[in-house]
Amino acid sequence: MNKYTLSTIVITFSLLFTACGENSHQKPYIMGSHQGVNPNALALKAKEGALQRKNKIELAKIQADTTLAVAKIESKKAVKIAQLKSKTTQVVSQMDKQTKEKQSDNNLYIAIGAILLLLVGIILWFQHKRKSLEVKANLEEHRLKHELELKEKELKEQRIQKVLELAASGKLDPEVQQEVLHSLTRPESKLIELN
Repeated sequence: MNKYTLSTIVITFSLLFTACGENSHQKPYIMGSHQGVNPNALALKAKEGALQRKNKIELAKIQADTTLAVAKIESKKAVKIAQLKSKTTQVVSQMDKQTKEKQSDNNLYIAIGAILLLLVGIILWFQHKRKSLEVKANLEEHRLKHELELKEKELKEQRIQKVLELAASGKLDPEVQQEVLHSLTRPESKLIELN
């Protein structure tokens, strides 16, 4: 029961009934009855009091129903908020997952690109090394040819020197000596053609 209703009932009974005098054997009387108050008015006041109590009870019921309805609405609202939070969390986690997948795809593409660049670099380095080795081999070949030519010239000069020494010593026939002198005075291109 509502505390206002209880206090209203207590006040109403205390106003209606009071003790008479000091003698405890006296009958209680209704206040205002000695002044000539109409009993119908008292009944009307009692009905009004009962009607007010009834109205207060109905008002309390309406307030309780309203509070219950508000609680239900708040509960539904909390459930919807929880659902929205759950959906939002799912969407965010899905987006994070997709972002991570795209990032891993990007990292994969970057790794593939780096590997391809490394392979191209290695191929270019090997080609450069191969050409460098070819150039070194060509230079070595030219150097060896040059050395061979120098040795051949040196041998030729040594032979000529021996022939000249033999011719100077007189050990050669005059005919051979003439031919040797003639071959020494001829240009080299003609010597190559004769050989």
